[in-house]
Amino acid sequence: MSATATRQEGIEVYETPITLTTIKAAITSITDSTKTVTAAESGTIFSLNRAGGITVTLPAAAAGLTYEFHVGTTFTGTMTINAASSADTLQGMVTLIDKDEVGGLAALNENIDTLAFAAPAAADHQIVADADTKGRFIGGMIKYTCITDSKWVVTGHLFGDGTAATPFT
Repeated sequence: MSATATRQEGIEVYETPITLTTIKAAITSITDSTKTVTAAESGTIFSLNRAGGITVTLPAAAAGLTYEFHVGTTFTGTMTINAASSADTLQGMVTLIDKDEVGGLAALNENIDTLAFAAPAAADHQIVADADTKGRFIGGMIKYTCITDSKWVVTGHLFGDGTAATPFT
C-alpha cells in the first residue's frame, strides 16, 4: 500500500496511515582477542566479553560514525580500543569510578582518589585499561562519535578499583 502526501503550510500530510516499525541498535558480543570494526557497523553496541583481554580497532575516522562499547565482563587482561591510526585523535571525557563506590555518593568536595574525570591529551588515540585503576570492571560504557575525518569524541564511564588512573594514551 502506498501513501499519497500533500503539502499544507510546509507540512507533509498523508491520506493513508503510515506504519512505523521499531528501530533497535545492533548489539554484538566480542569474545575474540581482536576485533576490527567496520564503517558498516556504525551504530552498533559492542559488549566486550573476554576477560583475558580484547583489542578493538576502529575504522579510519569519518564524520558521523558512532560506536558504543560495554564492558560485559571484568577484565584480567588488557582492554584496548585503538583509533585506526595515531592521526585519528580523541577528545572528550570519561568518568572513572571505583567499583566499591557503586551505590554510594561521592561529594565533589571530598578528598577522594577513587572518582576521576579523565580527558585525553591532544595526541591520544587509544584507551588502554591495563590495570584495575584504569576501569576494566564489568558495567562500564564508552561511546565513540566521529566528528571529523581525524577526531573522535569519547564519552562514558568506567569502573575501576583503587586510585583512578587515566586509560587514555
